[in-house]
Amino acid sequence: MKQADFYILSSSDAEGKYQFLGKLLTRILSGGHRIFLVCDEQFAAETLANSLWQFSECSFLANSTPDQSLIAPITIGWDLSHQPEHLDVLVNYSQSIPPSAADFERVVELVSADADSLTRSRERYKSYKEQGFTIKHNDMRNR
Repeated sequence: MKQADFYILSSSDAEGKYQFLGKLLTRILSGGHRIFLVCDEQFAAETLANSLWQFSECSFLANSTPDQSLIAPITIGWDLSHQPEHLDVLVNYSQSIPPSAADFERVVELVSADADSLTRSRERYKSYKEQGFTIKHNDMRNR
């Protein structure tokens, strides 16, 4: 059964979201999964890709973008044509649901603590529910 995991973050700033993303990607990869991380546009995807290669002082998160021939466990894109062949885990780092989200076994949504992000996440929640996803809610504000 397809699953959508919503992570409600304790912060609303970009750095807090990025730090949580890095930790979450590390955990997903440790389970042997492959990840398609989707952004809103090319600049955001390339910036995130470069940052993940330098995630911390002692580790990195190997990734590739559509213009690279590198094979990595994380593929980062901003367009439906960038979708990899695997349909394992989709991490949605964009503002809307990618058209191909229903093709993946698992979808991860990161929700910042600000009111606008919470409102958009409710709409995405309803959409995933209508598509038959099992929803898992992870409130990180209390941790």
